[in-house]
Amino acid sequence: MNILIVGAGASGIVAAINYKRNHPADDVLVIEQLEAPLKKLLATGNGRCNLGNANIDLELYSNKAFVEPILKDYSYEKLFDSISIKTKLIDDLAYPYSESAVSVRNALLNECEKLGVRINCNEKLIDYKAGNNIEVVTDKSKYIVDRLYLASSLCSSPKLGSDGSTLKILKNHNYKFVEPLPALCPIKTKEDTKILDGIRTKGEVILYENSKEIHREKGEILFKKDGLSGIVIFNTSRYIARSNKKANKIILDLLPNMSQNEIENYCEKHTFNGFLQGFFNPKLIQYLLKRFPDYASVMKGVKNLEFTFKDFYGFEFSQVSVGGIDLSEVNSTLESKKEKGVYLIGELLDIDGPCGGYNLTWAFASALYSAK
Repeated sequence: MNILIVGAGASGIVAAINYKRNHPADDVLVIEQLEAPLKKLLATGNGRCNLGNANIDLELYSNKAFVEPILKDYSYEKLFDSISIKTKLIDDLAYPYSESAVSVRNALLNECEKLGVRINCNEKLIDYKAGNNIEVVTDKSKYIVDRLYLASSLCSSPKLGSDGSTLKILKNHNYKFVEPLPALCPIKTKEDTKILDGIRTKGEVILYENSKEIHREKGEILFKKDGLSGIVIFNTSRYIARSNKKANKIILDLLPNMSQNEIENYCEKHTFNGFLQGFFNPKLIQYLLKRFPDYASVMKGVKNLEFTFKDFYGFEFSQVSVGGIDLSEVNSTLESKKEKGVYLIGELLDIDGPCGGYNLTWAFASALYSAK
C-alpha cells in the first residue's frame, strides 16, 4: 500500500512511524510545506519540549467524550521510550531528560530514517480526490495512494507553517467545521492597562459569560500595555473563544488566599498604606488608587478587579487554534465519513486543551490511534 501524510509536525511524524512499524512493506511518504520538519515542536515548552502530562484531566479538553477513548491507552513514556528518549517530570509536566526539543526532533527523525519513512519538505498540498484510490496533487508532483492522512495544523503560529491551507481544502470538500480562533494567547481588554505593562502578580482569574461563571484558575498574571497575559490568561482564552466573546468579563482576585475580612483586619493593624505596600508592586498600587475612588473601594477591588474582553492577540501569538473540522465528520478511527481512506488527525479536528502538554498529547495520541 502507498500512504501519504500531509504535515511533518508532531502528529504527522508519529503517524508515519507508527504506521510503518505496523506495515513495514508499505510505502510511507510525508510531505511538509516548510523547509524542515517538526519546526513547531522545537518551540514547545520554550524549547524544552513539554511533551506530556502525568495527570491529564480529560475534563479540560473540549469534546471530552470524543477524546476519552483515544487517550485511554496512550502512554507518553511508552512512545518516547520506543525512540530512546528518557523522560522526566517537573511537577506533573513531562519533559525529555535533556530538556531539549532538539533531542526529541532528532530522535523522531532518526526513527523515520531507520524505518524507511520518506519526508519531502518544501512541498505543499494543492488538492486531492478520493475514490477507489486517492489522487493527491501537490505543487511538486501527483500521487496515487491508498490512504491519506491530513495532519496539518490550523492557524496558530503562522511563522511555523500554520497557514490554514488544508482547512481551506477541506471546506471545498464540503466538510463541516468550526471557524478557528486563536487561543492559549494574551487578550486585549477595554480597560487601559498601559501603566501596568510588564508587571507580574499571583492571583485568581474568574471568567464570566454574561452573569454565569465559566472558568476559574489560580496562577501568575502578566499585565501588558493593552491587556492581560500569563498561563492562566492563556487557558482562559480557550473558554472565551468558545463563548459569546462580546459578553465576557474577567475578574482578577489579587489576593485569593485572603478573605475580605482578613484584608480589612490587616488594614486596621498595619494601616491602609501599609497594606498596599506589603502586598503590591508600586505601579499596581498607583493603578488601584486611580481605578477606585476611595480606600474602601480599593480593599474590595483587589478581590474584584474587573476587565472586559476586547480581542485576542491573534494567531501569531497563539499556541493553539480553537475550532477545526467538526467531529461528526470522522468515525471512531478518525477516518472521514465522506471520503474513504482519508484520515484527519491532530490539530485539524475541533479538539483543544490547556497549557501543560495537553495539545501535544492529543497530537501524538490521535496519530497512534489512527495510523495502525
